[in-house]
Amino acid sequence: MKSLQGKRVLITGGAGGIGLCTAEEFARAGCEVIITDIDAARLEEAGRKLAEHGGRVHTRVVDVVDQAQVDALARWVLEDVGGLDVLINNAGIGYSGELAETTIETWQKLLAVNLLGPLYHIYAFLPHFKERRSGHIVNVSSGQSYFRLPTWGAYASIKAAFGALSEILHFELRKYRVKVTTVYPFMVNTPFYKDIRGQTWGAKLSMKLVPYYSMTPERVAGIIFKAVKKGAKVERVSVINELGRYAQVIPFANDIMAFTSNLLLAKKVESHA
Repeated sequence: MKSLQGKRVLITGGAGGIGLCTAEEFARAGCEVIITDIDAARLEEAGRKLAEHGGRVHTRVVDVVDQAQVDALARWVLEDVGGLDVLINNAGIGYSGELAETTIETWQKLLAVNLLGPLYHIYAFLPHFKERRSGHIVNVSSGQSYFRLPTWGAYASIKAAFGALSEILHFELRKYRVKVTTVYPFMVNTPFYKDIRGQTWGAKLSMKLVPYYSMTPERVAGIIFKAVKKGAKVERVSVINELGRYAQVIPFANDIMAFTSNLLLAKKVESHA
């Protein structure tokens, strides 16, 4: 989209972190912003913050795993708000634990929030986009999709599936002139990781060092905003994600990637010491 002025943008998980920062980017660009979240108090506060940028701001409490709520949201947006131009599936939850110790209930929760939730939104708004022969869907996956790391198996598997779905959808919806962008953020310093303690010594250390080697949500939001403006198919966000991508196809690349990632981490930690 060359100009985003006046476009209506819906962002799930918009009460904080990447979601709120992304909403601010679009609000500053003159968009009409709609944010949803399950946390009513934080959502209200986020709405007030967004209103400071001017323009119209809408908030609505929605549990993304409840398809009836998502369908009701779509009816409200299309009938009362006036339509939608950009859908950003940002809401998600994290998890770290060995696969053998991951319960079926945990799998079901991760699948519901990180995969089915976005699918409910896509199917709810897709008829509108297809009928208009325009629209843009942004799906926020994770850089973990490129890394086969112990204790991240369940989360990474689901995010990888979501990324694959999104990238295929890009090609399938081109005939309707609907764009799809898949975003793979690297580690981001948000409350997303606050409840993840890690089971191994290395995992625990990596969680404690998140503020030193992660990206800020503001930076990731700016990257997402630019990706929408240029209509990018994929945005991998970080060079480390690029390393992870190539590690799957190049012999010995996993070892090289691990060495490089540790070196980059050491330098960043040293620079903050």
